[in-house]
Amino acid sequence: MKEKRNSPLTTHHSRLTLIALAVIAGCATLGSDVEDAKRSWQGASYEDVVSRWGTPVRDTALPDGVKAYTWVSEGTSGIFPATVGVFGGSGGAGVGAIIGLPGMGSGEPQRCERTLVIRNGRVAEQTWLGQRAFCSRFQRE
Repeated sequence: MKEKRNSPLTTHHSRLTLIALAVIAGCATLGSDVEDAKRSWQGASYEDVVSRWGTPVRDTALPDGVKAYTWVSEGTSGIFPATVGVFGGSGGAGVGAIIGLPGMGSGEPQRCERTLVIRNGRVAEQTWLGQRAFCSRFQRE
């Protein structure tokens, strides 16, 4: 029985594909996720939230008498967008990536609006609206 071998070029392309997938997966997991940020505030006291975020911009009484408080933060991302490319030709193939770094570039306007429902002095429900990367910055430490 004859053993089938991959050509060096096929093996090279397979490795490049794996590298490209690893780079893409890494980009998808850069920074904290907004869901982690939300979980970090679940059950926190109203006083803890105010000490970190300041006075809310508005509050609303819900039909059951409980209050919902809203905080709004605006800023810039300061991050270049991530770009990944896989290229090839008759002379070979390669992978290129430009990964955004905090503090570089002018950044795009960002906004994160967080509404927290406080029951018995603790965060019971949350709604976060805004860019995921920006909102994730509001994680409780």
